[in-house]
Amino acid sequence: MICSRGFFIHGKGLLMSRVLFIFFLLLTAAAAAYDAAPLMNGKELRLHALGEIWFRLSPGSLNLLQAGLERHVWPPLWDPGVTTLLLAPAVAVFSVLALFFLLMALRRRR
Repeated sequence: MICSRGFFIHGKGLLMSRVLFIFFLLLTAAAAAYDAAPLMNGKELRLHALGEIWFRLSPGSLNLLQAGLERHVWPPLWDPGVTTLLLAPAVAVFSVLALFFLLMALRRRR
């Protein structure tokens, strides 16, 4: 788009993949810092579940997502679908998403 060897080689698709990669990489770092914070006080490391962090930040939106999926989309999508992700460590979920978008960005480059 701008140049043949620069950042915008394949247009908006590559840009979006890179932006999402950086976004999930930053979320991974934030979740890792949140998990490691108790180490500063002499406590042990604890991996927080994605659902636990989400509930602490915005319990209403988590409840809204559950109600919306169960009533309007498909109940099995919530349980066991989304609940499996919510019970997984946030660091693991964000790392997998970051890796996915990194691979998408590298794949589009070829």
